[in-house]
Amino acid sequence: MTINTPIRFETAAEAVRYIMAGYAIVTVVSNKTNVHFTYKILLRNRRYLIYVRTKHGYKFIMFLLYNGRKIQYAKNGIGKNHILVKAFRWTWGHLSHNSLPKTLSVYRYNLCCRCGKRLTTPESIKKGIGPICEKHLLGGNQNGWGNTHKCV
Repeated sequence: MTINTPIRFETAAEAVRYIMAGYAIVTVVSNKTNVHFTYKILLRNRRYLIYVRTKHGYKFIMFLLYNGRKIQYAKNGIGKNHILVKAFRWTWGHLSHNSLPKTLSVYRYNLCCRCGKRLTTPESIKKGIGPICEKHLLGGNQNGWGNTHKCV
Protein backbone atom coordinates (compact mmCIF):
# COMPACT_ATOMS: atom_id res chain seq x y z
CA MET A 1 0.00 0.00 0.00
CA THR A 2 1.46 3.38 -0.98
CA ILE A 3 0.80 6.89 0.26
CA ASN A 4 -1.51 7.44 -2.72
CA THR A 5 -3.74 4.47 -2.03
CA PRO A 6 -7.04 5.93 -0.81
CA ILE A 7 -8.85 4.33 2.12
CA ARG A 8 -12.62 4.85 2.24
CA PHE A 9 -14.34 5.80 5.48
CA GLU A 10 -17.19 3.48 6.35
CA THR A 11 -18.94 5.82 8.78
CA ALA A 12 -19.34 9.55 9.31
CA ALA A 13 -17.90 9.21 12.84
CA GLU A 14 -14.65 7.76 11.43
CA ALA A 15 -14.34 10.64 8.98
CA VAL A 16 -15.03 13.31 11.60
CA ARG A 17 -12.54 11.85 14.08
CA TYR A 18 -9.86 11.77 11.39
CA ILE A 19 -10.61 15.29 10.13
CA MET A 20 -10.63 16.80 13.64
CA ALA A 21 -7.28 15.26 14.71
CA GLY A 22 -5.24 18.20 13.44
CA TYR A 23 -3.76 17.27 10.05
CA ALA A 24 -6.01 15.59 7.55
CA ILE A 25 -6.07 15.24 3.79
CA VAL A 26 -9.36 13.87 2.52
CA THR A 27 -10.94 13.45 -0.88
CA VAL A 28 -14.70 13.70 -1.20
CA VAL A 29 -16.38 12.07 -4.19
CA SER A 30 -19.92 12.44 -5.48
CA ASN A 31 -21.10 8.93 -6.28
CA LYS A 32 -23.70 10.46 -8.63
CA THR A 33 -21.40 12.57 -10.80
CA ASN A 34 -17.96 11.14 -9.92
CA VAL A 35 -16.75 14.71 -9.29
CA HIS A 36 -14.15 14.84 -6.54
CA PHE A 37 -12.30 17.47 -4.52
CA THR A 38 -9.36 17.06 -2.15
CA TYR A 39 -9.18 19.10 1.05
CA LYS A 40 -6.47 19.63 3.64
CA ILE A 41 -7.69 20.43 7.17
CA LEU A 42 -5.15 21.76 9.68
CA LEU A 43 -5.68 22.65 13.34
CA ARG A 44 -3.95 25.94 14.18
CA ASN A 45 -4.69 28.20 17.15
CA ARG A 46 -8.01 26.51 17.95
CA ARG A 47 -9.22 26.88 14.35
CA TYR A 48 -9.44 24.28 11.62
CA LEU A 49 -8.05 25.82 8.45
CA ILE A 50 -9.65 24.36 5.33
CA TYR A 51 -7.69 24.26 2.08
CA VAL A 52 -8.80 22.86 -1.26
CA ARG A 53 -6.48 21.29 -3.82
CA THR A 54 -6.39 23.15 -7.13
CA LYS A 55 -4.18 22.78 -10.20
CA HIS A 56 -1.85 25.35 -8.59
CA GLY A 57 -1.60 23.62 -5.18
CA TYR A 58 -3.68 24.05 -2.03
CA LYS A 59 -5.73 27.25 -1.59
CA PHE A 60 -7.14 28.45 1.74
CA ILE A 61 -10.93 28.72 1.56
CA MET A 62 -12.36 28.87 5.10
CA PHE A 63 -11.96 27.87 8.70
CA LEU A 64 -14.06 26.10 11.29
CA LEU A 65 -13.93 27.07 14.92
CA TYR A 66 -12.45 24.47 17.28
CA ASN A 67 -15.80 22.86 18.08
CA GLY A 68 -16.31 22.24 14.35
CA ARG A 69 -19.60 24.10 14.20
CA LYS A 70 -19.16 27.69 13.03
CA ILE A 71 -17.77 28.27 9.53
CA GLN A 72 -16.06 31.52 8.59
CA TYR A 73 -14.80 32.24 5.11
CA ALA A 74 -11.47 33.61 3.92
CA LYS A 75 -11.79 37.33 3.20
CA ASN A 76 -9.61 37.09 0.12
CA GLY A 77 -10.74 33.57 -0.73
CA ILE A 78 -12.79 32.24 -3.60
CA GLY A 79 -16.12 33.12 -2.01
CA LYS A 80 -18.73 31.15 -0.12
CA ASN A 81 -20.77 30.44 -3.26
CA HIS A 82 -17.93 28.77 -5.16
CA ILE A 83 -18.48 25.06 -5.88
CA LEU A 84 -15.32 24.09 -3.96
CA VAL A 85 -16.63 25.82 -0.83
CA LYS A 86 -20.20 24.57 -1.27
CA ALA A 87 -18.97 20.99 -1.66
CA PHE A 88 -17.05 21.14 1.62
CA ARG A 89 -19.95 22.80 3.46
CA TRP A 90 -22.39 20.15 2.19
CA THR A 91 -20.02 17.32 3.09
CA TRP A 92 -19.23 18.74 6.54
CA GLY A 93 -22.94 19.37 7.19
CA HIS A 94 -23.62 15.67 6.74
CA LEU A 95 -20.53 14.32 8.49
CA SER A 96 -20.90 16.57 11.54
CA HIS A 97 -24.47 15.27 11.97
CA ASN A 98 -23.24 11.65 11.79
CA SER A 99 -24.57 11.13 8.28
CA LEU A 100 -22.70 9.60 5.36
CA PRO A 101 -25.13 9.59 2.42
CA LYS A 102 -24.88 6.87 -0.23
CA THR A 103 -24.20 9.63 -2.75
CA LEU A 104 -20.95 10.57 -0.95
CA SER A 105 -17.65 8.79 -0.47
CA VAL A 106 -14.87 10.21 1.72
CA TYR A 107 -11.32 8.90 1.50
CA ARG A 108 -8.12 9.35 3.47
CA TYR A 109 -4.52 8.50 2.65
CA ASN A 110 -1.69 6.78 4.52
CA LEU A 111 -0.81 9.88 6.50
CA CYS A 112 -1.01 10.37 10.24
CA CYS A 113 -4.14 12.36 11.04
CA ARG A 114 -2.30 14.36 13.71
CA CYS A 115 1.10 15.25 12.23
CA GLY A 116 0.75 14.36 8.54
CA LYS A 117 3.76 12.05 8.36
CA ARG A 118 3.65 8.98 6.14
CA LEU A 119 2.49 5.85 7.95
CA THR A 120 4.62 2.77 7.36
CA THR A 121 3.39 -0.12 9.50
CA PRO A 122 0.18 -2.04 8.73
CA GLU A 123 -1.15 -1.30 12.24
CA SER A 124 -0.59 2.46 11.89
CA ILE A 125 -2.07 2.51 8.39
CA LYS A 126 -5.18 0.70 9.65
CA LYS A 127 -5.56 3.13 12.57
CA GLY A 128 -4.72 6.25 10.55
CA ILE A 129 -2.35 7.49 13.25
CA GLY A 130 1.29 6.89 14.15
CA PRO A 131 2.32 5.39 17.50
CA ILE A 132 3.84 8.61 18.91
CA CYS A 133 0.81 10.70 17.99
CA GLU A 134 -1.52 8.02 19.32
CA LYS A 135 0.24 8.12 22.72
CA HIS A 136 0.05 11.91 22.73
CA LEU A 137 -3.66 12.00 21.97
CA LEU A 138 -4.58 9.19 24.33
CA GLY A 139 -2.48 10.67 27.13
CA GLY A 140 -4.08 14.09 26.76
CA ASN A 141 -7.62 12.72 26.25
CA GLN A 142 -8.21 15.41 23.62
CA ASN A 143 -11.34 15.78 21.53
CA GLY A 144 -13.07 12.86 23.22
CA TRP A 145 -10.42 10.31 22.27
CA GLY A 146 -10.78 8.58 25.62
CA ASN A 147 -10.24 4.84 25.24
CA THR A 148 -10.49 4.77 21.49
CA HIS A 149 -7.29 3.67 19.83
CA LYS A 150 -7.94 4.80 16.29
CA CYS A 151 -8.02 8.02 14.32
CA VAL A 152 -10.70 6.49 12.18
